[in-house]
Amino acid sequence: MSSNLLRGGLAALLLLAGHASAGVDQASSLLLFPCYDNTRQSQTFLTVTNTNDDPTAGSIRVEFVYINQNNCLETNRTRTLSPNDTITVATSLDNPNSVRGYVYVFAKSTVNGHAVKADQLIGTARFFGAVGSEDYEVQPFNFLAGAALAAGADTDLDHDGIRDLNGNEYEQAPAEIHLPRFFGQGPSANSQLVLINLTGGAAFQAIVDLLIYNDNEEVFSSQYQFRCWQKVPLLNVSNVFSDTFLKSTGHATGEDVLGVETGWIRINGNVAFSSAAQFQDPAVIAVLIENLLNGVGADLPFARGVQANGDLLPLSILGDNGL
Repeated sequence: MSSNLLRGGLAALLLLAGHASAGVDQASSLLLFPCYDNTRQSQTFLTVTNTNDDPTAGSIRVEFVYINQNNCLETNRTRTLSPNDTITVATSLDNPNSVRGYVYVFAKSTVNGHAVKADQLIGTARFFGAVGSEDYEVQPFNFLAGAALAAGADTDLDHDGIRDLNGNEYEQAPAEIHLPRFFGQGPSANSQLVLINLTGGAAFQAIVDLLIYNDNEEVFSSQYQFRCWQKVPLLNVSNVFSDTFLKSTGHATGEDVLGVETGWIRINGNVAFSSAAQFQDPAVIAVLIENLLNGVGADLPFARGVQANGDLLPLSILGDNGL
Protein backbone atom coordinates (compact mmCIF):
# COMPACT_ATOMS: atom_id res chain seq x y z
CA MET A 1 0.00 0.00 0.00
CA SER A 2 1.41 3.40 -0.95
CA SER A 3 2.03 6.02 1.75
CA ASN A 4 -0.54 8.34 0.10
CA LEU A 5 -3.25 5.67 0.23
CA LEU A 6 -2.29 4.82 3.80
CA ARG A 7 -2.55 8.44 4.87
CA GLY A 8 -5.86 8.82 3.06
CA GLY A 9 -7.25 5.78 4.85
CA LEU A 10 -6.12 7.07 8.24
CA ALA A 11 -7.61 10.48 7.53
CA ALA A 12 -10.91 8.79 6.69
CA LEU A 13 -10.70 6.79 9.92
CA LEU A 14 -10.24 9.98 11.91
CA LEU A 15 -12.91 11.97 10.09
CA LEU A 16 -15.68 9.39 9.91
CA ALA A 17 -15.77 8.51 13.63
CA GLY A 18 -19.22 10.00 14.30
CA HIS A 19 -21.92 9.60 16.89
CA ALA A 20 -24.12 6.52 16.90
CA SER A 21 -27.73 7.21 16.08
CA ALA A 22 -28.87 6.18 19.57
CA GLY A 23 -26.81 9.03 21.02
CA VAL A 24 -27.55 11.62 18.36
CA ASP A 25 -27.30 15.23 19.49
CA GLN A 26 -30.43 17.32 19.97
CA ALA A 27 -31.29 20.81 18.81
CA SER A 28 -30.56 23.10 21.74
CA SER A 29 -30.66 26.67 23.03
CA LEU A 30 -26.89 26.99 23.49
CA LEU A 31 -24.09 25.60 21.31
CA LEU A 32 -20.46 25.63 22.50
CA PHE A 33 -17.90 25.30 19.71
CA PRO A 34 -14.66 24.23 21.44
CA CYS A 35 -12.27 25.86 18.99
CA TYR A 36 -11.81 28.41 16.25
CA ASP A 37 -8.48 29.07 14.54
CA ASN A 38 -7.68 32.21 12.55
CA THR A 39 -3.93 31.64 12.48
CA ARG A 40 -2.15 32.09 9.19
CA GLN A 41 -3.01 29.39 6.65
CA SER A 42 -5.98 28.18 8.72
CA GLN A 43 -9.71 28.71 8.22
CA THR A 44 -12.65 27.93 10.50
CA PHE A 45 -16.26 27.97 9.30
CA LEU A 46 -19.06 27.93 11.86
CA THR A 47 -22.58 26.93 10.87
CA VAL A 48 -25.71 27.56 12.96
CA THR A 49 -29.14 26.43 11.74
CA ASN A 50 -32.61 27.25 13.02
CA THR A 51 -34.66 24.05 12.79
CA ASN A 52 -37.96 25.71 13.77
CA ASP A 53 -40.24 25.55 10.73
CA ASP A 54 -43.15 27.59 12.14
CA PRO A 55 -43.69 30.29 9.46
CA THR A 56 -45.25 32.74 11.91
CA ALA A 57 -43.34 32.23 15.17
CA GLY A 58 -40.19 30.33 14.17
CA SER A 59 -37.71 33.21 13.90
CA ILE A 60 -34.98 33.50 16.54
CA ARG A 61 -32.05 35.79 17.22
CA VAL A 62 -28.69 34.15 17.90
CA GLU A 63 -25.66 35.69 19.57
CA PHE A 64 -22.16 34.49 18.64
CA VAL A 65 -19.77 35.03 21.57
CA TYR A 66 -16.09 34.66 20.65
CA ILE A 67 -13.74 34.05 23.60
CA ASN A 68 -10.18 35.18 22.86
CA GLN A 69 -7.43 32.79 23.97
CA ASN A 70 -5.10 35.63 25.05
CA ASN A 71 -7.32 37.39 27.59
CA CYS A 72 -10.58 35.38 27.62
CA LEU A 73 -12.51 38.54 26.73
CA GLU A 74 -15.44 38.31 24.33
CA THR A 75 -16.49 39.69 20.97
CA ASN A 76 -20.21 39.50 20.15
CA ARG A 77 -22.21 39.21 16.94
CA THR A 78 -26.03 38.94 16.87
CA ARG A 79 -28.08 37.76 13.91
CA THR A 80 -31.69 36.84 13.20
CA LEU A 81 -32.51 33.43 11.72
CA SER A 82 -35.91 33.02 10.11
CA PRO A 83 -37.66 29.59 10.14
CA ASN A 84 -35.44 26.89 8.55
CA ASP A 85 -32.68 29.48 8.10
CA THR A 86 -28.97 28.67 8.31
CA ILE A 87 -25.82 30.77 8.40
CA THR A 88 -22.16 29.88 7.90
CA VAL A 89 -19.48 32.38 8.88
CA ALA A 90 -15.71 32.43 8.38
CA THR A 91 -14.37 33.26 11.82
CA SER A 92 -11.41 35.15 10.36
CA LEU A 93 -13.89 37.62 8.83
CA ASP A 94 -16.50 37.52 11.58
CA ASN A 95 -13.91 38.16 14.30
CA PRO A 96 -10.73 39.36 12.54
CA ASN A 97 -9.06 40.76 15.67
CA SER A 98 -8.72 37.39 17.41
CA VAL A 99 -6.48 34.49 16.50
CA ARG A 100 -7.78 31.50 18.45
CA GLY A 101 -10.20 30.53 21.19
CA TYR A 102 -13.72 29.16 21.45
CA VAL A 103 -17.25 30.30 20.57
CA TYR A 104 -20.64 29.82 22.12
CA VAL A 105 -23.94 30.67 20.44
CA PHE A 106 -27.24 31.09 22.27
CA ALA A 107 -30.85 31.83 21.39
CA LYS A 108 -32.35 35.27 22.10
CA SER A 109 -35.81 36.75 21.88
CA THR A 110 -36.64 38.62 18.68
CA VAL A 111 -38.74 41.00 20.83
CA ASN A 112 -36.47 42.10 23.68
CA GLY A 113 -33.11 40.43 22.99
CA HIS A 114 -33.17 38.39 26.21
CA ALA A 115 -31.64 34.91 26.30
CA VAL A 116 -34.55 32.47 25.93
CA LYS A 117 -35.40 28.81 25.77
CA ALA A 118 -35.48 27.90 22.10
CA ASP A 119 -34.22 24.34 21.73
CA GLN A 120 -34.07 24.62 17.95
CA LEU A 121 -30.40 25.36 17.17
CA ILE A 122 -27.99 22.92 15.55
CA GLY A 123 -24.52 23.58 14.19
CA THR A 124 -21.09 22.39 13.18
CA ALA A 125 -17.53 23.71 12.72
CA ARG A 126 -15.32 22.97 9.73
CA PHE A 127 -11.54 23.42 9.80
CA PHE A 128 -9.30 23.84 6.77
CA GLY A 129 -5.53 24.22 6.65
CA ALA A 130 -2.86 24.89 4.08
CA VAL A 131 -1.99 21.19 4.15
CA GLY A 132 -4.64 19.26 2.28
CA SER A 133 -4.98 16.65 5.03
CA GLU A 134 -6.13 19.28 7.55
CA ASP A 135 -9.82 19.17 6.68
CA TYR A 136 -12.10 18.02 9.46
CA GLU A 137 -15.36 18.81 11.20
CA VAL A 138 -16.33 19.01 14.88
CA GLN A 139 -19.84 19.38 16.29
CA PRO A 140 -20.47 21.73 19.22
CA PHE A 141 -21.32 20.75 22.77
CA ASN A 142 -25.10 21.24 22.97
CA PHE A 143 -26.94 22.53 26.04
CA LEU A 144 -30.73 22.40 26.26
CA ALA A 145 -32.40 25.18 28.23
CA GLY A 146 -33.67 24.29 31.71
CA ALA A 147 -36.29 21.54 31.66
CA ALA A 148 -38.61 23.50 33.97
CA LEU A 149 -38.71 26.49 31.62
CA ALA A 150 -41.47 26.98 29.07
CA ALA A 151 -40.56 27.48 25.43
CA GLY A 152 -39.69 31.12 24.88
CA ALA A 153 -39.08 31.83 28.58
CA ASP A 154 -36.10 33.90 29.71
CA THR A 155 -33.18 31.67 30.73
CA ASP A 156 -31.23 34.29 32.72
CA LEU A 157 -32.97 33.46 35.99
CA ASP A 158 -30.59 35.45 38.20
CA HIS A 159 -30.41 38.40 35.77
CA ASP A 160 -26.60 38.54 35.77
CA GLY A 161 -26.05 38.28 32.01
CA ILE A 162 -24.15 34.99 32.45
CA ARG A 163 -25.23 31.70 30.91
CA ASP A 164 -25.36 29.31 33.90
CA LEU A 165 -24.87 25.62 33.11
CA ASN A 166 -26.58 24.61 36.33
CA GLY A 167 -29.63 22.65 35.23
CA ASN A 168 -31.92 25.63 35.80
CA GLU A 169 -30.86 28.03 33.04
CA TYR A 170 -29.18 25.42 30.81
CA GLU A 171 -28.17 21.80 31.11
CA GLN A 172 -25.32 21.01 33.49
CA ALA A 173 -21.79 20.53 32.21
CA PRO A 174 -20.13 17.07 32.15
CA ALA A 175 -18.51 15.95 35.39
CA GLU A 176 -15.78 13.95 33.66
CA ILE A 177 -14.51 13.77 30.08
CA HIS A 178 -13.47 10.48 28.47
CA LEU A 179 -11.33 10.41 25.31
CA PRO A 180 -11.55 6.87 23.93
CA ARG A 181 -8.27 6.91 22.01
CA PHE A 182 -4.98 8.70 21.60
CA PHE A 183 -2.00 7.67 19.49
CA GLY A 184 1.48 7.46 21.01
CA GLN A 185 3.17 10.77 20.21
CA GLY A 186 6.34 10.82 18.14
CA PRO A 187 7.42 11.04 14.49
CA SER A 188 4.10 9.58 13.26
CA ALA A 189 1.68 11.38 15.61
CA ASN A 190 1.45 14.96 16.84
CA SER A 191 -1.93 15.58 18.44
CA GLN A 192 -3.33 18.53 20.40
CA LEU A 193 -5.67 18.73 23.37
CA VAL A 194 -8.24 21.55 23.60
CA LEU A 195 -9.24 22.39 27.18
CA ILE A 196 -11.95 24.80 28.39
CA ASN A 197 -12.52 25.71 32.03
CA LEU A 198 -16.19 26.45 32.71
CA THR A 199 -15.90 27.29 36.43
CA GLY A 200 -14.87 30.67 37.83
CA GLY A 201 -14.46 32.54 34.59
CA ALA A 202 -11.92 34.50 32.61
CA ALA A 203 -9.71 35.39 35.59
CA PHE A 204 -9.31 31.80 36.79
CA GLN A 205 -6.55 29.24 36.36
CA ALA A 206 -7.69 25.63 36.31
CA ILE A 207 -5.80 22.48 37.25
CA VAL A 208 -7.07 19.28 35.65
CA ASP A 209 -6.31 15.70 36.63
CA LEU A 210 -5.62 13.20 33.86
CA LEU A 211 -5.67 9.42 34.13
CA ILE A 212 -3.86 8.03 31.08
CA TYR A 213 -4.31 4.36 30.21
CA ASN A 214 -2.15 2.30 27.89
CA ASP A 215 -3.63 -0.53 25.81
CA ASN A 216 -3.19 -3.04 28.66
CA GLU A 217 -5.17 -1.30 31.43
CA GLU A 218 -2.06 0.22 33.06
CA VAL A 219 -2.84 3.72 34.30
CA PHE A 220 -0.60 6.76 34.78
CA SER A 221 -1.55 10.10 36.31
CA SER A 222 -0.72 13.66 35.36
CA GLN A 223 -1.93 17.22 35.94
CA TYR A 224 -2.08 20.27 33.72
CA GLN A 225 -2.73 23.93 34.52
CA PHE A 226 -4.22 26.46 32.11
CA ARG A 227 -6.29 29.61 32.04
CA CYS A 228 -9.75 29.68 30.46
CA TRP A 229 -8.93 27.97 27.11
CA GLN A 230 -5.89 26.24 25.73
CA LYS A 231 -4.89 24.18 22.72
CA VAL A 232 -1.77 22.29 23.72
CA PRO A 233 0.31 19.46 22.19
CA LEU A 234 -0.17 16.22 24.11
CA LEU A 235 3.56 15.94 24.79
CA ASN A 236 3.42 19.34 26.52
CA VAL A 237 0.82 17.89 28.88
CA SER A 238 2.77 14.77 29.81
CA ASN A 239 5.55 12.55 28.48
CA VAL A 240 3.27 9.60 29.26
CA PHE A 241 1.69 10.27 25.86
CA SER A 242 4.93 9.53 24.00
CA ASP A 243 5.08 6.39 21.91
CA THR A 244 8.52 5.62 23.30
CA PHE A 245 7.24 5.67 26.88
CA LEU A 246 4.18 3.57 26.05
CA LYS A 247 6.38 0.94 24.41
CA SER A 248 8.39 0.73 27.65
CA THR A 249 5.27 -0.16 29.67
CA GLY A 250 3.48 -3.49 29.95
CA HIS A 251 1.46 -2.78 26.82
CA ALA A 252 -0.46 -5.39 24.86
CA THR A 253 1.78 -6.53 22.02
CA GLY A 254 0.07 -6.76 18.66
CA GLU A 255 -2.52 -4.09 19.53
CA ASP A 256 -0.69 -1.13 18.06
CA VAL A 257 -1.78 0.73 14.92
CA LEU A 258 0.92 0.59 12.21
CA GLY A 259 3.54 0.35 14.92
CA VAL A 260 2.10 3.23 16.99
CA GLU A 261 0.82 2.59 20.52
CA THR A 262 -2.67 3.69 21.60
CA GLY A 263 -4.39 4.49 24.87
CA TRP A 264 -7.30 6.45 26.35
CA ILE A 265 -7.80 9.34 28.81
CA ARG A 266 -10.02 10.41 31.72
CA ILE A 267 -10.05 14.17 32.43
CA ASN A 268 -11.51 15.73 35.56
CA GLY A 269 -11.25 19.21 37.03
CA ASN A 270 -9.26 19.48 40.28
CA VAL A 271 -9.41 23.16 41.27
CA ALA A 272 -9.97 26.57 39.69
CA PHE A 273 -8.55 29.67 41.35
CA SER A 274 -8.05 33.40 40.90
CA SER A 275 -6.36 36.00 43.11
CA ALA A 276 -9.54 36.22 45.19
CA ALA A 277 -11.49 32.93 45.00
CA GLN A 278 -11.13 29.19 44.62
CA PHE A 279 -13.55 26.47 43.46
CA GLN A 280 -13.01 22.76 43.88
CA ASP A 281 -13.86 20.29 41.12
CA PRO A 282 -14.32 22.80 38.27
CA ALA A 283 -16.33 21.84 35.20
CA VAL A 284 -13.88 21.23 32.34
CA ILE A 285 -14.51 20.07 28.78
CA ALA A 286 -11.94 18.80 26.32
CA VAL A 287 -11.53 17.75 22.70
CA LEU A 288 -8.60 15.86 21.20
CA ILE A 289 -7.45 16.89 17.71
CA GLU A 290 -5.55 13.89 16.41
CA ASN A 291 -2.78 13.98 13.82
CA LEU A 292 -1.47 10.63 12.58
CA LEU A 293 0.75 10.51 9.49
CA ASN A 294 -0.45 14.06 8.67
CA GLY A 295 -4.10 12.96 8.67
CA VAL A 296 -5.99 15.29 11.02
CA GLY A 297 -9.37 14.62 12.63
CA ALA A 298 -11.43 15.21 15.75
CA ASP A 299 -14.72 14.27 17.34
CA LEU A 300 -16.61 15.12 20.51
CA PRO A 301 -15.56 13.08 23.55
CA PHE A 302 -17.70 10.99 25.85
CA ALA A 303 -18.80 12.24 29.25
CA ARG A 304 -19.74 10.75 32.62
CA GLY A 305 -21.99 12.48 35.13
CA VAL A 306 -22.91 16.15 35.40
CA GLN A 307 -22.06 19.04 37.69
CA ALA A 308 -23.78 22.37 38.26
CA ASN A 309 -20.86 24.82 38.56
CA GLY A 310 -20.30 25.71 34.90
CA ASP A 311 -20.79 29.27 33.60
CA LEU A 312 -20.33 31.27 30.38
CA LEU A 313 -18.49 33.51 31.20
CA PRO A 314 -17.90 35.53 34.39
CA LEU A 315 -15.17 38.19 34.23
CA SER A 316 -14.90 38.94 37.97
CA ILE A 317 -12.01 37.55 40.04
CA LEU A 318 -14.76 36.28 42.39
CA GLY A 319 -16.41 34.10 39.72
CA ASP A 320 -20.15 33.48 39.79
CA ASN A 321 -22.04 32.30 42.86
CA GLY A 322 -25.46 32.63 41.23
CA LEU A 323 -28.08 29.94 40.62
